[in-house]
Amino acid sequence: MKKIILPLLAAGLLGSATMAAAELKLGYIDSEVLKERLPDFKNAQQTLDQLRQDFEREAKDREAKLQKLQEDFRKQELLMSEARKAELQADFDEKVKALQDFTQQKFGQDGELMKKNLELSAPIFTKINEVLAQLAKEEGYDFIFDSAAPGTGIVFAQDKHNVTEKVLARLQEARDKAEKGQTPSTSTGGSTGTLRPR
Repeated sequence: MKKIILPLLAAGLLGSATMAAAELKLGYIDSEVLKERLPDFKNAQQTLDQLRQDFEREAKDREAKLQKLQEDFRKQELLMSEARKAELQADFDEKVKALQDFTQQKFGQDGELMKKNLELSAPIFTKINEVLAQLAKEEGYDFIFDSAAPGTGIVFAQDKHNVTEKVLARLQEARDKAEKGQTPSTSTGGSTGTLRPR
């Protein structure tokens, strides 16, 4: 009797696991498409590009001044006392350090450019997350993945599960309502999933 019960139990467990998996509703978005097509992302990128150009211009100006100092030093080196050479070398080293500090402050991991990126993208990701939560609630999605995010594990997905266009349409609708002075409804219903800036 035990030999018959075990296979039946195993078949029952397998069947219930398959039914549970069948009840899950999965979807995915492509955040790269969102970044390419949402005006908010384009505006943020233009602002960041302008800021980067300003920082790069200032860094190049500082570098050019350092090169001029170095050239002037070489031209006059033979006529200088050792004390004057040491003084100019110390001044030069200080300016090199200032340039390195400037580069780190502007372009580093915790630099102004990174902070500005987070400042500009955070409200956009908040809107996207609200739309994703609303879409998941209304259409019964258990999970919505980002196929563009590294490490999502999506190696294949049918296009019918791609909700990127739905998200874009809802974001455009919210944008249109905001421009007309209406408040878009974005009740999230308690979702905990979030799309984060990369």
